[in-house]
Amino acid sequence: MTQAQPLDLIEEIVSERINVFTTKNSVIYRGKIPSDGSYPLKDNFWYKIPDVVCVFTDLRGSTKFCAIAHEESTASVYEFFTGVAMKIFHVFGASYVDVKGDGAFALFNKDEVFRAFAAAISFKTFAAEKFKSLMEEQVEEFDIGFHIGIDQESILVKRVKVRGNQNKVLRKNEFWVGKPINMAAKLSSMSKDNELWVSDRFFSNLNGEELVMGSQWFCNEREGDEKVDLWKRIDLSDDDPFDFNKAYVTEGIYCHKHGKEWCEKILALDKKYFG
Repeated sequence: MTQAQPLDLIEEIVSERINVFTTKNSVIYRGKIPSDGSYPLKDNFWYKIPDVVCVFTDLRGSTKFCAIAHEESTASVYEFFTGVAMKIFHVFGASYVDVKGDGAFALFNKDEVFRAFAAAISFKTFAAEKFKSLMEEQVEEFDIGFHIGIDQESILVKRVKVRGNQNKVLRKNEFWVGKPINMAAKLSSMSKDNELWVSDRFFSNLNGEELVMGSQWFCNEREGDEKVDLWKRIDLSDDDPFDFNKAYVTEGIYCHKHGKEWCEKILALDKKYFG
């Protein structure tokens, strides 16, 4: 039997996808990210999940590093950076974690705003205090750092599939459509090593909470009840890539003395504000 040629198969695929494209989609509201991974596989069928929080982190300086460095060094840096990010996000109970390019992102539900923030600060603390210093020591000829950003908005999700013989599913991948991942990635790209950038819509859901607005728990040097404003507002009204007008930036990380206590208090705030 003659085997079908790749271009013939591609023509069939495109024809099939045109039929799917011209068929009306069905969107089903789902309150949270599926905890059991039961994303829809059927064509033209999606879940809509409201106000998903995306924490997006990326490796700064990776393009030049990857082009010049030995592949063993590149692999070690990528595994260290992305591996720690994924494990930190898992520790904080992210509903979905994935690798994207040379970074990783995590998704949290709308009632996990402070959990997402705590996860972001945890990764930022690692990156600022451990990753950056190790890169300066081990790969000192390269300027390698990190980016991190957060956005929150509704999103559509489904699984896309590739089938083989006997209509068997060979590959399945989640397909996220919407703003939070893209906007978090763009915010991330704006950040410097010591910064976390968040959208105004995520920032507003922090509810002006004192522990994250101006907290003594961040600082290694201050003592007592002294607090400072941890955030700086950035005007994005002239920035076309963004669909919001303001971002907020913090340089805060966990302090060695109060960090564990701060983290526990922040994690408790989701129940206070979102039940």
